[in-house]
Amino acid sequence: MNEILQANIFFFIASLATVCFCILVCFVLYQLIKIMQSIRAILTKVEEGSEILAEDLAQIRAVIVEGGIVSRLIGMFFGGANSPTAPKRKRRIINNNKSYGNKEDSNEESGDNE
Repeated sequence: MNEILQANIFFFIASLATVCFCILVCFVLYQLIKIMQSIRAILTKVEEGSEILAEDLAQIRAVIVEGGIVSRLIGMFFGGANSPTAPKRKRRIINNNKSYGNKEDSNEESGDNE
């Protein structure tokens, strides 16, 4: 074969490969753009939802801080310290003088100081 013919065949094949590669890259970029648009739409929805959730939580917090039936119900369900149904703890008062049986200390309490 003639060297010029071989060079022409090489350039023709290289041109076809370059065109195919460019078409493939364009297709991949198009798909990436579609994916990014979908992600952007999802993030927009998440941001709107989080704003609504933040507003709702602010309202709930305001109701709880102000007091009322809601805070009492929450206190009943979660057993808060201020709830009327919370079990009362009994305090044990330990009197050191009587528990050890010291006669001197018990005399001082009754007023029999010598």
